[in-house]
Amino acid sequence: MSGFIKIKSKALLLNNTFKLFFVTFISFTLKSAATACTLLSMHFILVSKFFQLLLVEYNSLIVYFVYSLLVIISYFLLFLFISGLKTGEKAIYFMQSKGSKAKLKYLFIFLRPSQSFRSFCLYTRISILKFLWGAFLYLPPCFCLVLTLYLYFSTVIYTTVFLTLIIGTVFLTSISRFYYNCISVRYSFAPYYLCTDLNISVKEAINKSTINTDGFIKDGVYLKSSMLLWILSCILIIPIIYVIPFNKLSKAKFVTFCDGLHYALPQGVKPETFIRNNGII
Repeated sequence: MSGFIKIKSKALLLNNTFKLFFVTFISFTLKSAATACTLLSMHFILVSKFFQLLLVEYNSLIVYFVYSLLVIISYFLLFLFISGLKTGEKAIYFMQSKGSKAKLKYLFIFLRPSQSFRSFCLYTRISILKFLWGAFLYLPPCFCLVLTLYLYFSTVIYTTVFLTLIIGTVFLTSISRFYYNCISVRYSFAPYYLCTDLNISVKEAINKSTINTDGFIKDGVYLKSSMLLWILSCILIIPIIYVIPFNKLSKAKFVTFCDGLHYALPQGVKPETFIRNNGII
């Protein structure tokens, strides 16, 4: 499936590479500029003479409290802006993955307050879920690493025991990383559902993602892993123009492909069996 997705994505990139790269470049530039402006504004306010004057005229606790509220509001607006742009970018790639020509204006559709807030809620909820899963999955290797360091610095242990503990830590970390990637794939469809249905709720988008990724999680992990060499080629800088759109379009194409299989799948038949017997790929 990974090879098929990448072949389809390459075909869709024909005559669209620079357009999609430009979309990603504009999105990245706007997000970076907004982040830089927010950080610099908060810093200049803090070191300004006006702020120092307020500290002299009024209670410093009240002044710092108001400043903290201003920081919270500013970062909240920043995250709303970034979330809206991120969803707009995914919408363009998702439309392109279906063969539709998306215009640059679609990048800004989700900057409307209601849509930005919906995007912010989705990414926040997914981040919390992934953090909780990550904390659970990485607990065994962290425990093994702490035990290894404790034994190494507090007692004298044999080299074979130390090497066994190190290998065990690396092995557990690899297992945890694999399952964390599986969790990431499980929630990865949700942003695309959010950008194609303006009325779907955050909870419905996540639930739909977990349902439609069922049977395709290992394919999603393999697709993500197979893109590592492409991403490493970006060290040469020039391939970035091709690799970034290719990577993002492959992810969107994976969603449309899995959705198509789910809708065409006979009841009671597993996706792997359906693909193998009917020659979809």
